[in-house]
Amino acid sequence: MATYPPDRLRGDAVCLAQIEDAMKEGIRPEDLLEAVQAYATDSAGFTRSKVCFSDNWFQSRRWQAYVEKQAEDREKSAALATDHHARLACWISDRSPMCKHITPTQVTALLASQLVTEAQIQAAGLRT
Repeated sequence: MATYPPDRLRGDAVCLAQIEDAMKEGIRPEDLLEAVQAYATDSAGFTRSKVCFSDNWFQSRRWQAYVEKQAEDREKSAALATDHHARLACWISDRSPMCKHITPTQVTALLASQLVTEAQIQAAGLRT
């Protein structure tokens, strides 16, 4: 609630009840907090009368679109990271000259994901 625009806070009990219901549905508190922060950012340029009161925002579940977008963004980010790691693993298995650009943190992540072995890392000239 602290991140919601202060002049649009209203109905604390209703908001807290809606937050509790959302958490019972499996929504993480961090996700709701990020949704409120995203709404505050989105509505920053609005005239105050266009910013939804907090109790209405929670009751009408406007937060849900933000939570769903966050989940989509996390999935996209995870897919990109997986694709990136697959490309790095390919460089290592091919002993590509591009291996020199692989950081120690990436090497550790590749080993943890079991996309490459310690022997492949050493053969490519990388150390962990």
